[in-house]
Amino acid sequence: MKTKVTLDDQPLDFIRRQPSDIKRALREALRAVSSGQSFPIPLEDDLEGFYKVRVGDYRLILQSVPGDSGQGFRVLFAERRKFAYVLFSQIMGLG
Repeated sequence: MKTKVTLDDQPLDFIRRQPSDIKRALREALRAVSSGQSFPIPLEDDLEGFYKVRVGDYRLILQSVPGDSGQGFRVLFAERRKFAYVLFSQIMGLG
């Protein structure tokens, strides 16, 4: 069953700015979530309620959203791993 995955402006712009090999890997990871081949990993502590998709040194942060045909995901943030969680927490006013 197909899972709807939508992207906010920040992750969309981030993916577009990456080198072609990284861009391809990020898009493939999102296609895997959409096709049901992969499921995002739940985050813990201050980021409980959000999910992550790991792609090498990059992280996509998602939120589960209800859809007409079941659960979907909204990609809220994308960044290199070493910055992703701190920046996302600051933007969301968490922690």
